[in-house]
Amino acid sequence: MRYAKHAGGRNPPSSGDLFRPLVIAPANQIESSETLFQLLKRQTGLSVGLILLAAMCGYACADAPKADAEEDYLRPGDYIPPYTQLTEDGPAEMWDVAEVSEFKLVDQDGNEVTKESLLGKPWVANFVFTRCTVQCPANCTIIRKLNDSLAKVDVRFVTITVDPENDSVEVMREYASIWKAQPDRWKFCTGDVDAVWDLIRKGFKVTAWEEVGTRRRPGMEFAHSNHLVHVDATGKILGRYNATNEDEITVLRTVLQGKIETPQKFQPANLALLEKEAAERKEHAAHVREAADVPEAERPATLKDLPGWAKRLPATNALLNALSTILLLAGFGAIKAGNRNLHKYLMLTAFGVSVAFLACYLTYHSALSAYTDSHGKPFEGTGFIRPVYFSILISHVLLAVVVPVGAIGTIWHGLRENWSSHRWWGKITFPIWLYVSVTGVIIYLMLYRL
Repeated sequence: MRYAKHAGGRNPPSSGDLFRPLVIAPANQIESSETLFQLLKRQTGLSVGLILLAAMCGYACADAPKADAEEDYLRPGDYIPPYTQLTEDGPAEMWDVAEVSEFKLVDQDGNEVTKESLLGKPWVANFVFTRCTVQCPANCTIIRKLNDSLAKVDVRFVTITVDPENDSVEVMREYASIWKAQPDRWKFCTGDVDAVWDLIRKGFKVTAWEEVGTRRRPGMEFAHSNHLVHVDATGKILGRYNATNEDEITVLRTVLQGKIETPQKFQPANLALLEKEAAERKEHAAHVREAADVPEAERPATLKDLPGWAKRLPATNALLNALSTILLLAGFGAIKAGNRNLHKYLMLTAFGVSVAFLACYLTYHSALSAYTDSHGKPFEGTGFIRPVYFSILISHVLLAVVVPVGAIGTIWHGLRENWSSHRWWGKITFPIWLYVSVTGVIIYLMLYRL
């Protein structure tokens, strides 16, 4: 099967016709004297267009140059401090309270409760409001269980309302009776509105705000922290624990029993450690800058030394492989549909794209040799993905050697209309060629995008 002349018997298109739509002629218009050179020339427009498209996409997809090393970055294993959001619309703030500030509250019996009155024994604070129907009863249930399990431990529990305007001493006394709280062991505290909110926001630095609008419903008038805050006998805040997390409550119980110290993850922000790590990062950044200042002749060349056009070649190669995959599948579909002429166009274009890939691949490695001391980007994946990557890479490289021979043999027999030989070569070459094209894209994604 051969290609026909354009309508009107004109000669094959000139360079000005390269990007005009292809016209596939009926079989009875095919010119028998068309040579292989003329056939490939007819493909030039489509092939060049696809290659230019891949090059432009590769340029657009390539990584932008990295900024110089910054001091403000997080290294694996660096300390991450705890944060809290004090108000609904406010920013997250570091939870860095060292000790409870001075305060004055009143318990369920009308007795004054201050920071000084609680000195001498460790205590645990939690936050509720008596109109609450879900979160607060669950929170108090946790406190009651802790209280029962720590009967032999000299510790106090202090429940503080976030709704002092409604929760008077009488209301708090009634609420305390529901939980069978003994005032010397478990205090339910209220007080002046400003004093209570100052203690919550500044003394403990925990989340709390009054709901408004449609979110304010009966039993849900306030949003507040579920944390239990552990304070030692001197008023120092040791840690906070999520009351809804059984594992964290178990840790708190163990700490209160004196079996372990407060784990770092529950402690307030360690400012000294943050300053130490910040100094280390600053020192590391200084070393990086010093290394960057080493004279060019003394510094080993790396991938960063590649010119911009060379850095974009891996992405371009991946797109050429993707184009080749699409053309191969389209060509396979065309021959299955009985359209031999379209099949020929698509497969020859796929061959042209693969040749362009090979040229770009060799150019990239030539640039590596000319501009760097590197053989390419090393794979940085770990775990099970590493053997998967190398299995794909090795099979890709080995089979890629077969593709040029198989593709040329298949095309040669097809153009000479040796159909039996063409089909034999095609059955072997097509799956290998397709596998190499697909895995070329996969290798790029694993190497540059994972």
